[in-house]
Amino acid sequence: MEPNQPPGRDPRTAASGWMRWTRWLRLIPGIGRLRWLRPGTVAHVGVLVDAFAAFATLDDELSTLEADLVLDLLRSAFPDVDHSWLAKRLERAVKNPTPLHAIAGELRDSLDDTGKLAIGLQLFTLVDAAGRSERSRASFERFMRRLGRPDYGLAIIREMRGGEPEEQPPFDRLIFGGTDADVVLPPGAKDHTFRVYRVGDLILVRNMGPAPLWIRGRSLEPGTFLRMRERQPLVIPGWSLTQEDLLFFLAVRRTESPPSIFIEAKGEDFTAERTRSRQSLVRVRFGLDAEVEALRDTTLRAGLSTPLKKGTIIRCHCHERLSDGEGFSVSIDELRRRATQAGRRFRLASDRQEYLVSNDPEALSSGDLLLGPRLAPRVVLFIRFDEERALGMLELREAEGPVTVDGLPVRGNAPLHDGSVIRLSGSQAVRCRFSEGFLDEERTQIESLVAEDVIHDFGPDSRALDNINFEVRRGEMLCIIGPSGSGKSTLLSVLSGQLAPTRGRLRMNGIDLYEHRERLVPFIAHMAQEEALNPQLTVREHLRHATTIRRPALSLAEHERRVDSVLAELGLQPIGRRRVGAPGEKTLSGGERSRLNLGLDLGSRAEVFLFDEPISGLSSKDSEHVAETLRSLAREKIVIASLHRPGAPVLRLFDKVLLLDNGGRIAFFGTPTAMVAYFREACDELAISHPSVAAQTPLGADFVFDVLETPLNPIGGGLNPTAFRRFPPSFWQERFESVALVRSLEPGNGPPNRLGDLPQSDQLPVPPKPTRRFHALLALFATHFQRSLLSKVRNRGTFYSTCLEAPLLAALIGITLRSSPKGAYDFSTALHIPAYLFLTATVAMFLGLTNSATEVLRDRPMLRRERNCQPGAGLYVSAKLCALGLVAAAQCLAYLIVGNAVMEIRGMLLDHWFWMTLTAWTGT
Repeated sequence: MEPNQPPGRDPRTAASGWMRWTRWLRLIPGIGRLRWLRPGTVAHVGVLVDAFAAFATLDDELSTLEADLVLDLLRSAFPDVDHSWLAKRLERAVKNPTPLHAIAGELRDSLDDTGKLAIGLQLFTLVDAAGRSERSRASFERFMRRLGRPDYGLAIIREMRGGEPEEQPPFDRLIFGGTDADVVLPPGAKDHTFRVYRVGDLILVRNMGPAPLWIRGRSLEPGTFLRMRERQPLVIPGWSLTQEDLLFFLAVRRTESPPSIFIEAKGEDFTAERTRSRQSLVRVRFGLDAEVEALRDTTLRAGLSTPLKKGTIIRCHCHERLSDGEGFSVSIDELRRRATQAGRRFRLASDRQEYLVSNDPEALSSGDLLLGPRLAPRVVLFIRFDEERALGMLELREAEGPVTVDGLPVRGNAPLHDGSVIRLSGSQAVRCRFSEGFLDEERTQIESLVAEDVIHDFGPDSRALDNINFEVRRGEMLCIIGPSGSGKSTLLSVLSGQLAPTRGRLRMNGIDLYEHRERLVPFIAHMAQEEALNPQLTVREHLRHATTIRRPALSLAEHERRVDSVLAELGLQPIGRRRVGAPGEKTLSGGERSRLNLGLDLGSRAEVFLFDEPISGLSSKDSEHVAETLRSLAREKIVIASLHRPGAPVLRLFDKVLLLDNGGRIAFFGTPTAMVAYFREACDELAISHPSVAAQTPLGADFVFDVLETPLNPIGGGLNPTAFRRFPPSFWQERFESVALVRSLEPGNGPPNRLGDLPQSDQLPVPPKPTRRFHALLALFATHFQRSLLSKVRNRGTFYSTCLEAPLLAALIGITLRSSPKGAYDFSTALHIPAYLFLTATVAMFLGLTNSATEVLRDRPMLRRERNCQPGAGLYVSAKLCALGLVAAAQCLAYLIVGNAVMEIRGMLLDHWFWMTLTAWTGT
């Protein structure tokens, strides 16, 4: 509903008064959700919806592009209004349009000149989206004339025709890129040109170049408009601009008074200040371009210039850099952002990072990177890299063994790039993740995973896996598909080292997994089908805790860098601070929950990733996103995922497919294309008719399953009520084994080589038994404790039990037992103090039991997920006990404050609290 406007009263004043009157009502739980309190924050919101709808339907239809543009403009203009209300209000305005002259007459007196100009710019975006017909242009001119500002309409039309820009339009305008650019773009964005318009709080971006822009994760095609919102990036090659950046450039253009900072040297670092001092080296004036003036001779360089001499003035573009040639390098744009956000003085942090790396702790100090000992000969490396350029340099300071970079031996210095691998031995390497801002240690690089005649029985007549043979190599993705009950989850449990097979072997790099289980399982990450998410923790907290548990030896700063990298890889940065919630609460979408659940292991040092039904219950688009994430992960690892019936786009992303039939029998193993061809040949050979073959349509996983489960008789008409299969699972198993044998005997198709068949001297070494240092164990304990405490404190049940349950129990017990033999209650003659103390101990035990009853059960999926990287359950149990003990202590204190006050027991609070808390801990 729309708020009414009293006659003769300024609508803006009425809206302001209404907002003040209802502001406190919105804070009341339940009442604040009432719709009539939400959309009425702007008096003329309904009229503007009518105006947008009228212009969007000038051609008597509303396209998807126009509807999306209208809703985007309305959501940005009225952020406090319910989006569902806007959509319904727009639908009503489209079905029952209001004449434009009536809308203009109503807005003429309620909008000031700034509002009229803003509405004119936004309405023209709809005219542009509708195709700029003569009828639309004439309607726009008439509307602006009825608003009382025909000059605004003419200025907007002249600007949007795409010719020479008007010298002084009534609105702020900036041109980025192109020949008439106010702001020059980086060289990589030569195909990008766009203009920015501002009126009041409205900022519109119009793409004027041939290449699309990316704003808020959506593509802005050439010639189209989009409104910029707060903290939303505009991305072009080599530069990312936010709304705050655009506001800065617009303000500089209008005021022509660019801010300045002065840079001075402080030892080996540089510091920026607002005022000039005797130590100042250069002055940097920020405008549409940057002006760097040397105040003294210095080693600093601006852009591509030589070291600056006193009095030299260099004009730089915003994307260029300020450097000193000795490791310091910072972009002008980053310097400007720091200057606008920081206070009077701030330290300049270079984009270049330096690491001293060694496997000898004696050669390192605080902040250096310690590699796992005893995995390679002693080595000391110095690595310097530039995160923005993703380039670096390696200096080999000490080495007792061979060191290679990307397979080439190193004797002194060697250049590095993003993704370079510095190999120290067959069991240890350092991977350069420059674009993500860190170095990653890799141990015992797993080159292959081989299953040899794997059989698993759950009982004498219950076979789950039957002679499973396959090989997956590094960088490959294997998809395990099959009907329900075919043993997919059982096979993943066997591969993860958590379920020993009845017979057969699993080899990693030729090493038997179950003979060296304790040493090899840390390199395996298994994501079970059930979620390992805590509804009380945020997305970022999940990833931080998971990274710490899997890599406890790293520093806190390194953990944060890895969390940032995983958030960026999964596309979860916008929701990093959002609490996960239960699946039914819909705080995260199904795709976001699945990507987060998948990302918990991305910060580990695992080499083999096993995923059980990672796309179960997701839409086709979310399934593709999750599969693409797996594809990016498989570039350096081994990825195995079980799927039920993947679609064609998902199946194409996998390198190999293992098709299991009932009883855990292999029906096919090979590439997805070969699988479809194999069953297409089976149709011809076995006279199986299928509608997709007759219609010559593309074949996929559904076709394979239809052939695999071909019914004995046509389904329907009662001919096959139990759906008996024409070919049992043993038929497809024997047929595939026969075909594989025939192909292996063909010339040039010998049996595949397996690392397990190599002599022991050629196999990669068995990794040493993992050890935990004290600070790593402390980090694990702190993580378990924090996770347990946060999940308990943020739970509403804990709040109610602490603030309501314990005090109410105390009040009920105290009032019931408050009595004396002589009428009025007196503590010295109280009859039931022993009973009160006994009931207090009972309540303490009750509180401890209620705190711990469901804790371990709720954490079971998370503990199973972390089984391969945990040193044991002792740290988890002790941290859980401490966290629950703190909660129990708070509940006991609340109980005693009320109960002792009712019973008039004074001076014993701390003593009672101590023994009551111990009793509650016993219950915990």
